Parts: sequence; structure tokens; C-alpha cells
Amino acid sequence: MNNKIKSSLCMIGATLLLAACSEEDDGHINGRDGNLIKFRTSLPSLSSRAQIVTKDNLPHFCVTAFNPSDRDLVNPAGVVNKYISEELINNVAGEDLLTSENCLWPAPGKDGDLDFFAFYPKASGGAKLMNATKLNGTKLAIDYKLTNFRVAADIADQLDFVTAYTSGSIDKNLFSGVTFNFEHKLSRIELQAWSANKSCDIEIAGVRLGGVGVKGTFDFKPVEGGGNWVGNFDKGVVEYIYRKDDKIVALDKSVGSALTSDAAVSIMGSKVGDDDNCAMLLPATYAAWDFSADGKNEKKQMFISVLLRVVDATSTDGKGEQQYPYTQNSVGSDAANISKVYLAVDKATGKTVSTRLYKNGSNYFTDASFTKAYTLSGNEEVKEFGWAALPVTGEWEPGYVYTYTLDYTSGVGLHDPENPDAGKPIISDKVGVSVSVKDWQQKPSSGVVVPGS
Repeated sequence: MNNKIKSSLCMIGATLLLAACSEEDDGHINGRDGNLIKFRTSLPSLSSRAQIVTKDNLPHFCVTAFNPSDRDLVNPAGVVNKYISEELINNVAGEDLLTSENCLWPAPGKDGDLDFFAFYPKASGGAKLMNATKLNGTKLAIDYKLTNFRVAADIADQLDFVTAYTSGSIDKNLFSGVTFNFEHKLSRIELQAWSANKSCDIEIAGVRLGGVGVKGTFDFKPVEGGGNWVGNFDKGVVEYIYRKDDKIVALDKSVGSALTSDAAVSIMGSKVGDDDNCAMLLPATYAAWDFSADGKNEKKQMFISVLLRVVDATSTDGKGEQQYPYTQNSVGSDAANISKVYLAVDKATGKTVSTRLYKNGSNYFTDASFTKAYTLSGNEEVKEFGWAALPVTGEWEPGYVYTYTLDYTSGVGLHDPENPDAGKPIISDKVGVSVSVKDWQQKPSSGVVVPGS
């Protein structure tokens, strides 16, 4: 006879309350209705692009369980089938205990400890959960994997990925429930910038991280935290270009050389998340882009690229000449080969008023095929931006926040790998980069300067 499963949600540091047995629990076993398996979960701030996920707004988690005591689950190939397979447990507002009618304790005689794995969010975007759990003599060897896990290319669409493992039995956990202590399995990356250069104005409208892990395999294991990443990652580029109602970041240099990195501001864009302006990427050790020997970055090494514009601030008429992206005046020749991004900006608020625009001749369009014309209103202007890249390294661990602070006082970096002049300096390549690391446990800071500062 089977018995059902329950779950409760709580934050780390909060008291875990045991579920009391009530008269409403009367049912299947010994005349009581306490047959649901009860899942208890603790959640360190689970981060999504839209919000910090708490026990109250976590939409769901998925549960898979294996029963090593039930030899009937072993198929002819020696693989132990899942006892519970990726069951979606939806959160219910105001409910401390969550249940699923499909999650039941094993029948009597097969009621040893179950191995439970939980994760959020559910597999999507081509990701696939593989069950290769094998019986080695009398020992269950769990080999349960999530393959083709993909990080969204648009930073605004990225989600945290958390996992947990626990074991439990009907004898020990019928009323108290089994507890999942979730852990973050991605790294959070934030980009900040500042400048004390009074000779130029710098505005920023997007970010890009290249040569970072965007696809990998997670191996669930019966250990605290639920497992780890295995094998090599596929590497690629993730980015966020400011969109409607994002405010263009103008670096504040009002106090000139007295300005320090304490005045650095986030350049991730407001639409990335009100509370969590970070990218979510696969943790690994990343080598820096070898810009001098591999300008196009065929080796897919790590770089940060910032979508910016640089304007001469020394003009006496207050209408400084644009220095980057290059114009015919700024470089003495037509610079049409430099990749540019056009944004319509409200003159009064500095906010973007459209998605990215595309230029054809003197006209602007909202699509790259030039079929949907865009007409500027009287209070709008088009600003053009170009990518400026920096080679950086990464030694990222899951569950930590890595903040890269860029100092544009002496330069803006190098042409992005996508530009024809990839790897060559823009105006000046001297940009300072410092890296700080933090999380629920504090780690020491480290710093690097690239290139040539």
C-alpha cells in the first residue's frame, strides 16, 4: 500500500516546524491519512531575472526519487527505474506543507529509505533528464543527469538553477517530512563601471560576456547540494542590449579625479532585474581572450564587452564630437565597417523609447530587414553605440556573486571580436578591472588590470 508525499518551504536560518498529526490525517496506514510524503525545503535567496525568489514566490520545484529497496524496479538491463519521475510540486501561497497526489511512500515491505532529488526550474529549452541508475550487486549506483542544460543568450531571460538531495523513509519522515536544502548551481556575474576622466563623456547601453559556459551537463548525486557539473561546457556569448524604458547609464565624473570606484554603478540595465542585476552563468575557470593572437576569439576565451559611446567633453559649445563609435570626423574616413547599435532616447529622461533601431541611409527601422520604419518624435533623439571589449579571467564557483568593476578613466578597451578590427585598441585600451566576490559566505577579493593600465 502506498502513502503520499508532503512538502513545506522555509528560508535558511528559519526554524523548521514539524507537521503535527491531526485527525484529518486518518487514512491508508493504521487508519490514518498521514500517507503523503512531506517535503520540507530551505531556500537561500533563489534569484531569477525578475525577482529574488523566496518561499512565498517560488513557483514550483521538481522531485525525482529512487527506491533501492524495490528490486521490482530493476529492468533487464540492470537499470533501476525512477520511483518518482520529475514530479512537479507547485507552490501554494500561504501553505506551509505542499503535496502531490502522485508522490506516495512505498508499499509495506518496500519501505526502506528513498533517495530524493529536487531541482528548480523544470527542464526546458532542450534540456533532458537521463536515468542511468544501475544495480551493482546489491548496491544502487545512481547516475541521474540533466543534459543539454542551456543558459539563455538574453541575460534578461536567465533563471537561477538550484538543486538538493535528501533521503527519507515512512518510518522516519511520515509526519515530519523530508527536508531539501537547496543550493545555487550557477554563478552570478555583475558588471559595474566608473570614470574620472573629465575630457570625455561616456554613456553605456548594453553588456556582453563572451567565451563563457552556456550549455552543460549536471550530474545529480546523493550528496549535500544534490550534485555537480561534469564534463566540458559549450561556450558562447550572452548579452543584454537596453530596451524600452531602460535608462542610458551616463558615468558620473562630476568630482573629477577625486572620484573612486566607490561611485561605480551597475551597467546591467534595469530590465535585467530590480533586485538582481546579474547574469547567471555556468561556473568554471575561464582563460582570458588572447586579443593579440586571436582577435576573432576562435578559441572562445573569456571577454567582457560594453556597448558604449564616447563624446568629447571639452567642446566650448557643449556639443562635443562623438569619438566612439567612430564617425567620419573622428577617424578621418568612413567608419561604416564598425558595428553600431542605434537606440531612440528620450531627451528629457535619458530613457530608451524603443527597442533597438536599424539604420538604412538616413532612415531608421525597428527590424534588420528595413520593413518597419521608425519615426522620431520631437522629444526623441537617436544615439549610436559601439562595443568595447576587455579580456578577463573567471574562476567562478556555484552560488557566488562576482562583480567586475570597470575603470574607464584612462581608456575604453578593444574592438569586440565581432568587429573587423577585433583586438585593436579603441582610442586607448587602458581599462582597469577589479573583481570582488561575495555570497552567503564571504570570500576575499582579488583584482586584475587589463590590458596595459
